[in-house]
Amino acid sequence: MSHDAPPIDRWLRELGLEVVAAAGDPGDAAMSRDVIVDGQRRFDLRVTMAWVAGVGVSLWAYYGLEAMEIPKRTYFRMLRANFDYPFVKFALTDDDRPMLMTELPTAALDRDELGRAVVRLAIVADRLLEETANAVVDRGELPDWAGRTGRNPKLVAAYGADVEAAMPAWEPPVARVRRRGLLSRLLGRS
Repeated sequence: MSHDAPPIDRWLRELGLEVVAAAGDPGDAAMSRDVIVDGQRRFDLRVTMAWVAGVGVSLWAYYGLEAMEIPKRTYFRMLRANFDYPFVKFALTDDDRPMLMTELPTAALDRDELGRAVVRLAIVADRLLEETANAVVDRGELPDWAGRTGRNPKLVAAYGADVEAAMPAWEPPVARVRRRGLLSRLLGRS
């Protein structure tokens, strides 16, 4: 069996993705590369790409922090996404850390398919941001990413339309107006 891996390192450079961690060399039967990906709404999604000769590439994004309690409602939404979104699956690690995953068999693997797969993970994370906030950050309090520029807009622009075309229609959620609590109203605070 040949262990000739595709030129993943070159493809990642061409796609504008910086490798932040690596294991194995391109000639090995197995190797992995980690990159950080920003969608349009969800930032800092760490994606691991693991190449195994004869199998292909598995990509997974650790969706949240380690040792977080994920409410059942959030977990069920993640499972529902397995049905709603083609080519991606949510799973839990042995320590109950949520992962968003996709795979590319060897026969389908090229630079563009790798780019689409990475963007697919970012778009699903973007779409489910509010619904899965309790799996993303502690207490579901998302960081203020308003005005932040993503680290890979060219990648999202290059493959986003193709990826979105294979997904169900979607609209960003309307921002909810936060209601003041009884105590705030009684004390005249805004």
